[in-house]
Amino acid sequence: MAKETRPEYFYHPVIGSLSPMTLGLYFSPPASSPSSPQTSLSSDVQARMPMTLSKTAICAVTNEVLPIDQMIRFVIAPDGSIIADLTQKLPGVFLWIKADQAVLKKAIWRNSFAAQTRQNVKIPENLMESIESGLFRLAMQTLSMAKRAGELRFGFTKADEALRSHTAAVYVVASDAKENGREKLERLAIHDNVPVIEEWSSVQLSAAIGEENVIHMVLAEGGLTRKLLEILTKLKAVKSET
Repeated sequence: MAKETRPEYFYHPVIGSLSPMTLGLYFSPPASSPSSPQTSLSSDVQARMPMTLSKTAICAVTNEVLPIDQMIRFVIAPDGSIIADLTQKLPGVFLWIKADQAVLKKAIWRNSFAAQTRQNVKIPENLMESIESGLFRLAMQTLSMAKRAGELRFGFTKADEALRSHTAAVYVVASDAKENGREKLERLAIHDNVPVIEEWSSVQLSAAIGEENVIHMVLAEGGLTRKLLEILTKLKAVKSET
């Protein structure tokens, strides 16, 4: 017997929880006919539409409308606990919060999760730490996928070639790299307006792509490279200074 799948419910701070069917009934424009002009949605309905449908969302704390690549999605688990859905794929009632340490701490202190979803929500004590560690793991996974996809090259010689030929979109250098080779490649990257990432150690970079003694990496333009920059931006925004 096939397992029954539960539909994902979308949450909007104004309207509340909506099923996919409700979304279709509530927001689908009326069908047009050849004899009648296309009817647009009324302004009051447009104002209530879930912002996630257009790749933006309303922050549950600041009420800002922001691109979702600047936000973190949270989902209410079946046991009532809040989960940081960093891959933005988990089903269930969800809300968005700006990827900012101060905003996230305010959400935890005020329990904005319960206030916005009108549910009893349990906040794990290590929620901030789990967000940081989760973003780190996601960054390492992205580097691994970039290597398999052919978007990543490593080693001083290959990094130097890519930077000189203007085919590098991002330069990644180990935080514990020696100054000699590091300064040379950093100058090339800065001269070509290539972002320089020096957040992770050689051990971490090596483990990410399954190689030894990785110091220098370059990534070509592509979806995984853009994803890595997005993850890093969020990680820096939520990371503790200590």
